[in-house]
Amino acid sequence: MQAHHYKLMICGQPSFRAVRDTLPTLEYEPGMQRGFLLSAESTQNRVKGRYIYTKIGKLAEIDPESLEVKETATESLAECVFEIDQQKGLAKVLQRRGELNALHEALDAIPGANVEFEDLNLNLLDLMLEVQGAYKKNVIKSLRIHDYLARENMLANASFKIIEPQDGEKIAEKFSDQLDAFTLTLKLPDGACALTVTRKGSVRASDDAPDELLSFVKDLLPRFHEAEVETAQVVDPVAAQRKRR
Repeated sequence: MQAHHYKLMICGQPSFRAVRDTLPTLEYEPGMQRGFLLSAESTQNRVKGRYIYTKIGKLAEIDPESLEVKETATESLAECVFEIDQQKGLAKVLQRRGELNALHEALDAIPGANVEFEDLNLNLLDLMLEVQGAYKKNVIKSLRIHDYLARENMLANASFKIIEPQDGEKIAEKFSDQLDAFTLTLKLPDGACALTVTRKGSVRASDDAPDELLSFVKDLLPRFHEAEVETAQVVDPVAAQRKRR
């Protein structure tokens, strides 16, 4: 399975220009602790490439004399395959979602750049229906639901396999506010393809999934993002006083 992890990228045009123009000057060379290797597919509004950086870890070992556990700092090179798209307002990394943090730290350190990453909050039901409308031959394989009332006074976060495919949409609609992920099996001309999308914007697909499908899903993410708005309870003091009486 291939994994594409997205976040919203808040970056004005001057900041993006600073990033785009600076990255070629930070090219990675053997022996360096960090640097970028940009793809020839990069454009004015989209930068793709690899970010090579040093990851600090810890190695726990037992001292042969004291038999106490001692931690030793370790360094290793890590790779972050990324894409930043100014037009779509999205940042993407492959395989490990945690690489988004490393990428943000590197980009935001560039002089003249002000870059913020924010989690997506997708309306998964509407996004799923959009995919189903575009790819008619599909089956809902599983749904991940949070705060599911498993038994009396017990809540669970769990993935549920859909036994009867015709009931998949009804279940998704019933738990639309609690959907954390959905998995579809799409029947394409070249064979079946699995597609999973999570509320926070992780997209997993079969290794042979066509680029057309992945691009289609990417374009849907900003469209179905719902900003989380903090709500404050409004109390009518007169009504509250009457209630106390």
